[in-house]
Amino acid sequence: MRILFVVNRLAHARHFDRAVRLLADRGHDVCLASQDDDVELWGVLAKQPRIRAIVAPRNRGDDWSAAATMVRRARDYIRYLHPRYASANLLRERAFEKMVGSVSDSAETLGPEWSELLRRVPKTDQKRLDVLLAKLETAIPSDPDIGEFLTAQRPDVLVLSPMVGIGFTQADFVKSARLLGIPSGMLVFSWDNLSNKGLIHEMPDRVWVWNDTQMREAVKLHKCPPERIVITGAPRFDEFFEMQPASTRAEFCQLAGLDPARPIITYLGSSKFVAAAEQAFVTRWIAALRGSSDPVLAGASLLIRPHPAGEKNWHADGSVDVRWPKVGEKATVSRPFGDDRAIVMNSPMQNADVVLYDTVHHSAAIVGLNTSAEIEAAIVGRPVFTILDSNAQGQQGTLHFHYLLRQRGGHVELAESFDQHTAQLSDALAGKYRRDAIDEFVQRFVRPHGLNVPVAPRLADAIEALAATHATASGRETDSVRLKPDTTGVV
Repeated sequence: MRILFVVNRLAHARHFDRAVRLLADRGHDVCLASQDDDVELWGVLAKQPRIRAIVAPRNRGDDWSAAATMVRRARDYIRYLHPRYASANLLRERAFEKMVGSVSDSAETLGPEWSELLRRVPKTDQKRLDVLLAKLETAIPSDPDIGEFLTAQRPDVLVLSPMVGIGFTQADFVKSARLLGIPSGMLVFSWDNLSNKGLIHEMPDRVWVWNDTQMREAVKLHKCPPERIVITGAPRFDEFFEMQPASTRAEFCQLAGLDPARPIITYLGSSKFVAAAEQAFVTRWIAALRGSSDPVLAGASLLIRPHPAGEKNWHADGSVDVRWPKVGEKATVSRPFGDDRAIVMNSPMQNADVVLYDTVHHSAAIVGLNTSAEIEAAIVGRPVFTILDSNAQGQQGTLHFHYLLRQRGGHVELAESFDQHTAQLSDALAGKYRRDAIDEFVQRFVRPHGLNVPVAPRLADAIEALAATHATASGRETDSVRLKPDTTGVV
């Protein structure tokens, strides 16, 4: 069968590249179509002859392009007027700027207060406006250029990801696929996509989600029919589950210039969108730990891992080691600050960073504001802690932040003050935390079919099952295909 993936960036395919590889290994022809003009495959994907990469249309090519963008961005903004997003000022501001940007070049000159004006509109009127815009969406015809693109590729199934960026054009691929009789599916890209981005403007035939939480999001926030949802787990973490430490504790501490006799606490940085002033917070965080009355905590080694996409202006002091894991062709070590305490290590892995793994593995506790790396820390089995920062608007102001908290069945311990936070860390260094609770979260959120059950094969099975409906209907040969039962619904 022919399987077509359309992604807004080819680099994003690394979060499900093992499923892509499995589909090719099973004898299917797999095409990765990138909307960012990047068609350079990497690693084993480049070595598999059944996998190829092409450029997909970035935008509509007809006269409806501007109208489609305006309608979708308006709906994406309106969703953030709902009371559930009352604290999501940053998300509302981002959506408002993009909405205004679809009709004006001066969107960036408007202050953040503009995005709050329509919050005065009653909830019933907000819903009425959303319904109107949804009806306008149905009036937008399929795009001839995208139709020609799909016709030329002749796929048995169309897989789209992430599809929920504000004003994204991937909804047009679903429209054209439906017109051509091609089944389509949406692959949820990350843990925050269904709550933190735009809406699903054109509902595909399947929505592949990580867990029950994302299933509820798809139904409640996007009005997705439950029968179209398949819970597979999170494919992006499969390689991380399989990893083993690449260094002993002694080797790691020697490389980082740390005392192996002292426990290590690692701070995992968040994106600039989440915490624009994170460095100032980390400075206060370090002072709080160093001033602790617990001598073990006060003397612990502290590692800071800035977000990989963050600004490269972090500086090491006498007690902090700064590292930026990056993806590279080979593992390298460098000291760009001219200071042995500031180390950068490049990892050869695409989706399983060996530096991150070793850093977390050799740490006694992990701290972060709001980052997916907290999930990877849970996979390794380390206790994770967070503390509220009033300057991090992407923390409490997002729905997905709360999903990881212990109070919501997650694994992250929340503190509202540095005193509470340091007390929690002292307990962690003394071994007072529940490893079983961490494992329970990982199974529920990342691998709902079992901690030892990889996700990529299940995702590949689900994609095959959807593709088989088209291959059978069109009379194509399916004898060589390992057909699986349709996994529609909660499994």
